[in-house]
Amino acid sequence: MHTIKTHTPTSNKNPLYLARDVLGSKPRFSLRQTFWKDNPTALRYREIFDLGQNPQDFIIYRDDDNGYSIDTKVVDQIAPFITGDADEMVEELLWPFVRPDIRLKLEPFMRRGRFKPLSPVTEAEHEAIEREIHMFDRRRLHYLWYGAIDQSALYRMPAKLCRKLLGKSRDEKEQFFIGAEQRLYADQVKEYLFTVFNLQQHFNESFARFMPQALSQNSLDTFFVDELCRLNDDKIFWRYMKSSKGLQPYLIRYLIMFFDFDFSADRAINDYIRQFMDSHRQFRFPKKKGSMSIEKAGQIFGEPVEKLTKLSKKELTKLYRSKAKTLHPDTGGEHEEFVKLTEAYQQILRHR
Repeated sequence: MHTIKTHTPTSNKNPLYLARDVLGSKPRFSLRQTFWKDNPTALRYREIFDLGQNPQDFIIYRDDDNGYSIDTKVVDQIAPFITGDADEMVEELLWPFVRPDIRLKLEPFMRRGRFKPLSPVTEAEHEAIEREIHMFDRRRLHYLWYGAIDQSALYRMPAKLCRKLLGKSRDEKEQFFIGAEQRLYADQVKEYLFTVFNLQQHFNESFARFMPQALSQNSLDTFFVDELCRLNDDKIFWRYMKSSKGLQPYLIRYLIMFFDFDFSADRAINDYIRQFMDSHRQFRFPKKKGSMSIEKAGQIFGEPVEKLTKLSKKELTKLYRSKAKTLHPDTGGEHEEFVKLTEAYQQILRHR
């Protein structure tokens, strides 16, 4: 029975991980394990226990609401596959599904002993990182840690960030990224995919490193699908994973994310201004003349206000991008006109 007590991380040769199916209208959870067959570098995964759609069903609460335990059939099922305390491991894995009021009571005790200083990366770990960590994984880690589109500093990323992926099967790595990507804001999702699939390599514009919003979106869509298919065909990346007739399920998830989310115009102008100021020491903001009127916004776009306010966000954004490409300083436009266009775009969005 789980009561208020000190909780430390489980240390095992073969720990389990919580997995969530990425396809389907309703999520399905399971406990899986990375293991090797024949040699330690042949990392595979297996499902140990199916938690179904409601892992909460396996959590049993005390009558006094001061603790909980896990259904013994889960513990009995996983015990033969691990070394160490099976109860402790499954309690830790199902912690996210515990009732909020119980978590609030137990959180101070769960944290004790969990955080330990990281030891220096050993020479053997450096070699394993070079051998095991794919470039796509490195780009994902870099963005999730630093939030940077420009990955010119990728090769200076601390090895400690990569170490967390060592000894994990491809399935366990993908489950790790599913969890980490849930912390992205909605306006970061497409920027994240632009970065990790290295789409900027297909564009010559200097602003591709920090402003993908102004690039040709049709070209961007084409290059994304090309890179997605290229990764899908990478046998080293998907080594020891179950084969798929089409896209791997983990990539189908990225395909849906790419076309479901859009870039943020606010992030675009903020990133542009910061980059512009960094490269022009004498730069000064033009004097602010107050908020732009909706009529002025229509004049800048060269369209009647009534027409602009009836456009969908997607249609308005497409029009903005088309005009932004001609006004952007890197394509011969004027910086002040570009800023005014973005301000007009934001003003029209507010009046839709």
